Amino acid sequence: MKFDDILEKLEKDGKILDFRFHKSQIPMYLLDRITLIQSLIDKEFNLSNNEIKVNIKVNIMILKYIYHTIKSNIFFAPKKDIYSFSTDKVSQLENGQYINRLYDDFNELFYDKTQIIEKSMNFSYSLPKKKIYFQDLIKIMVGIASKTMRVNKKDLEEIESFINYLQQNTTLFENNYNLEEVRNRLIKLSKSINFSYWMYKQLFKIKKPKLIIVNCGHYLTDIPLISAAKSLGIKTAEYQHGYVGLAHPAYNYHKNIFSKINEYLPEYFLTHGEYWNSVIRIPSEKIAIGLPSLSKKIDKITRVKKQKNIILFISGGTVYETLNEFIEKSLVDLYELGYKVLLRPHPSEILATQERYYNLIKLGVQIDTANLYDTLEEVDVVVGMEVSTVLYESVCFTNKVYLMNTKYIRFYEPKSCFILFTNKDELIAFIKEKTVLKLEANYFWNDNWDENYKQFIQNSIGIK
Repeated sequence: MKFDDILEKLEKDGKILDFRFHKSQIPMYLLDRITLIQSLIDKEFNLSNNEIKVNIKVNIMILKYIYHTIKSNIFFAPKKDIYSFSTDKVSQLENGQYINRLYDDFNELFYDKTQIIEKSMNFSYSLPKKKIYFQDLIKIMVGIASKTMRVNKKDLEEIESFINYLQQNTTLFENNYNLEEVRNRLIKLSKSINFSYWMYKQLFKIKKPKLIIVNCGHYLTDIPLISAAKSLGIKTAEYQHGYVGLAHPAYNYHKNIFSKINEYLPEYFLTHGEYWNSVIRIPSEKIAIGLPSLSKKIDKITRVKKQKNIILFISGGTVYETLNEFIEKSLVDLYELGYKVLLRPHPSEILATQERYYNLIKLGVQIDTANLYDTLEEVDVVVGMEVSTVLYESVCFTNKVYLMNTKYIRFYEPKSCFILFTNKDELIAFIKEKTVLKLEANYFWNDNWDENYKQFIQNSIGIK
């Protein structure tokens, strides 16, 4: 299976966009697009979900969550020209206080004009943190309201027509594909999308921002927020939060539907560098900015670092069983070479670290949850089995970055930038031979992030 084949079958003729919710006229496909496409990829490569579900119990953690959700809710946020909608997932502890590793540096450039709004992660917030407000109250209110609403009869009919279209007009969703889940998701959305749009529109009428920056805007889960902002003439943007590439479902659309979906996407996509602009296909205007946290770290470290016998394995959370097996088979060789072995879980699987990697921990593998760049400054070798921005960031610290050559990797990275290995013996040979990359760090990451961002703000909303 090739990603472009999926786009050809689903989006080339644009007919899949004809099925719309009655009142909002938003195409049903867009609201379920990521889940639909990702489910095909998961099935093809037998991937696990890296999002760990948490059983919610009424305890002190939930009481704290409710308290802060109400006390610092989004409606109490001060009026600012720029609202950055982010997530607690990118919180990072520094000097006893949590920072937002993606947005705090940008916030500092326009401190009096910017406000960060965050979503919780697993019904909790990373605190203490600089003055912050939370988005969750809107989600809760929309959820409660939707339980009292009936599904519009015309929406139900249109949902059935959409399901029939998927079954009869594509070869991707065969009879054994569970389209009942698609139906249920769309029914839930039909009851919430209009109220969600109304809530955000009222919020923006009150706050009157000039620009909103939306986390994961191209995933299309925030269409009500983006549409509400655009209806009021507010500029919209998304800042790159992680890996994007030629087979990432959220950042690649068939060119034939660009004009039909543009109104539901951010006007601008702000990337970490020109490289990333070249590997995505979206109708939004792509602007290379840079990655502040990485640039600032590189400025502080010396180019000639002490070589330490530390190897870091990176988990993306979707092939953790294969990763477990591979590391376990490699440990004897790595220990004989004198390497200390670290494993860095994906942020979304932190809560399941002990469960997923218990056996490796028993064998001496150390779980790394420290500041990523502090860790990368220490390690000699970085190894991945899934595509991740961490691999690209690693190039700034070491030239020994290895990626396992699998069917899954070839799907996402048909022309990988990293040193590919096919098995344990090949990886060990590369390490022994000190095989290195030929690429420079600035191939992926733009310099002068601060000037680039200031220029974007000036050009988009006229603020210097």
